[in-house]
Amino acid sequence: MHSCAQTNIQLFNQLRQDAYSDGDLKLVRHAYELAMVLFSGRFQPSGKCFIAHVIGTASILAWLRLPAPVVAAGLLHNAYGNGDFGDGRKGPTRSRRRRIRESLGPEVETYVAKFSALYWERDIRSARHNPDMLSSIDRAVFLILFADHLEHLVDYDVLYYEERNARGYIDHSIIAAEIVAKLGLPEFAIKLKETAREMQCGELPVKLPEPRDRNGSVVIVPESCRKRLFVRLRENLIVAATKIQRKFRSVIKSPTETYARS
Repeated sequence: MHSCAQTNIQLFNQLRQDAYSDGDLKLVRHAYELAMVLFSGRFQPSGKCFIAHVIGTASILAWLRLPAPVVAAGLLHNAYGNGDFGDGRKGPTRSRRRRIRESLGPEVETYVAKFSALYWERDIRSARHNPDMLSSIDRAVFLILFADHLEHLVDYDVLYYEERNARGYIDHSIIAAEIVAKLGLPEFAIKLKETAREMQCGELPVKLPEPRDRNGSVVIVPESCRKRLFVRLRENLIVAATKIQRKFRSVIKSPTETYARS
């Protein structure tokens, strides 16, 4: 496998060399332009800009010679989780889905929406035992997920995460290798295994200042920019509501857990 692209120009050159059509390149370019807006100012715990990560994910999907809509979805795979739509919300809301659908078409949006709904323990278990039963859409979404994992590993980016989170990426990539081998992608499986093995004994190439959040990406806003007041208020309300819900759930679960232990 070539080193995956980290800039839009590298990705476009890769697609051209791999004989993607002009229409394919146009779709991917539109996806990049939207990703550039949604992930502006977002950085990984390593300090790597998030846009480089999604470009790398799309590059791996192109290396697998997947259709252009899947490559485009790779550029936006975590839009509903980390994308800044300017509304202060999270998740695939109706207006967010409409925006991606109108920009890139229903196929790309379907992949992005399904990616946001993936739950590793449930969905991967099913794919691991019955990969041949996956629909074409689900197969593509899983490959986007596995390309995302590989991109986190290839340049040691994952080592800058909190240890438990990094361990999860490594373990999941080994399971992913098993699944893609069954899907008839042996070269991808080998790359996942080799890279995960390297991470198990990998060391940070350089120690960076402690990031604000070692479990996920963060937005660093330029000093000259400020969020609108209502967006900040909405975000604060969502965070407060989430904390209350978690506390409420823990109170409800605790008697059951005590009974189970007894």
